Amino acid sequence: MAFKMSENSLFAILLRSAWWYGIAIGLALIAISLVLFRGQFLLLGLFAAVPFFVIAGIAGYRQSKQPSQKRMLEVYEQTRKMKASQIADKIAANYVDARFDSEPFKGNAADLLLTRGNRTLLLCAKRFKAGNTGVDPLKQLVAAGEGVEATEYAYVALGEVSSAAIDYANQNDIELIQIARLSAYFDGQVEIG
Repeated sequence: MAFKMSENSLFAILLRSAWWYGIAIGLALIAISLVLFRGQFLLLGLFAAVPFFVIAGIAGYRQSKQPSQKRMLEVYEQTRKMKASQIADKIAANYVDARFDSEPFKGNAADLLLTRGNRTLLLCAKRFKAGNTGVDPLKQLVAAGEGVEATEYAYVALGEVSSAAIDYANQNDIELIQIARLSAYFDGQVEIG
């Protein structure tokens, strides 16, 4: 049985927040043990602070792997001048480096078919400039993937993505590539297993 943290737990929230929040809470616990209890429970304060320092370390590590706001803005401006096929090729370059084969997809629902062994990924960047992304283009992608026995999907969406589309993507193993993830693809910082 795999342990899964609740999305609304304090530690899950801290993992999604700035790294220094965990440090601040840990230091506050130590300060409380020093000030309120005049140092009598300093050891207890230190032990209580350790999980927050660990969470801050994990959050800091994850955040160091993310592109900066400046870089995301640069990529966003760059993509506005690009065609969908160019964006698909930039993403595919990461997969080709991981020994995937890339070929154009014959159909309107996707741009590229990326394969390696028994893994088949269908990539769609055709509608990346759309202001809003709903469920329909994702359903078309999955339907097209059934014809080629796709095991994974990737969909580029730089605009808003509806909550129904996010739910559908989660249920069907579709990676929604938004600006932060796209920046990582552009910079070759995506780990592909």
